[in-house]
Amino acid sequence: MAYTWEFEPDIEVRVIEGEKAKFLKMPDGQIVLVWEEQVIAVGKILRAFPISDPWRYLIVYDSEGNEVGTITDFSELDANSKVIVREELERRYRIPKILRILKIERLPQTGHTRWKVETDEGVREFVVPGSEHIYTARYPRIFLVDENGKRYEIPNLEQLDSRSKKISTQYL
Repeated sequence: MAYTWEFEPDIEVRVIEGEKAKFLKMPDGQIVLVWEEQVIAVGKILRAFPISDPWRYLIVYDSEGNEVGTITDFSELDANSKVIVREELERRYRIPKILRILKIERLPQTGHTRWKVETDEGVREFVVPGSEHIYTARYPRIFLVDENGKRYEIPNLEQLDSRSKKISTQYL
């Protein structure tokens, strides 16, 4: 059977224009979006391109997980909305920076690797499912993604202490 677009459901991308939308933070911490004469409880705000274009194409979801719309450009928001959205994104996308690598071991059952590291938020232990979860395209800056989708960053592998570099050599 040949694939045709006529079998696809209509997809509507709702653009949230910054000058027509306001984000507010309620006393209980809940973020709401006032837009198109509606007050919408915001569940989450996600970046479509978190690394390459973090301040454009922000996808807003309501508290029930439904997509509300997309903010194409953060800079179009009013000053108060910018503060609220920035705080939410920084909380959600906080990436601990790895300062030292304490131990890495390959798990024999799965081939995954367990990392024990010192970060700017303290000592962390996590499992990296495979080499496809280690991003070296911006070497010496390296990103790791654990089995739960949490990201970690080595800002500059070349600036780590010699022991950390030695431990990581066969895994990066």
